[in-house]
Amino acid sequence: MDNLWQTIKQLSQQEPKTLEQQAIKLSEEVGEAAEALLSMEGVSGDGYKQLSVADAKEEYVDVLLVTFALLEKLGTTDAELANLLQRKLAKWQDKQV
Repeated sequence: MDNLWQTIKQLSQQEPKTLEQQAIKLSEEVGEAAEALLSMEGVSGDGYKQLSVADAKEEYVDVLLVTFALLEKLGTTDAELANLLQRKLAKWQDKQV
């Protein structure tokens, strides 16, 4: 996983899109992921695309990659990301009780 993370960071640093362009790209990817999920579930108007669970997973990975690229462009360190994730997980966990 460390190797993957280093590759993600390297590619993110080479990404020519501006912060604003990447934010718009994230919105596009979220829309594609939602569309894949709706198609997978056979929701009226989206079922004809016949997208699968694999298609939905691929779209959600795109969302993760663009998100990681944005965090990298914002100068987020590994320690800061770990701290943010821990805080958000604790908040999520508190809401589960």
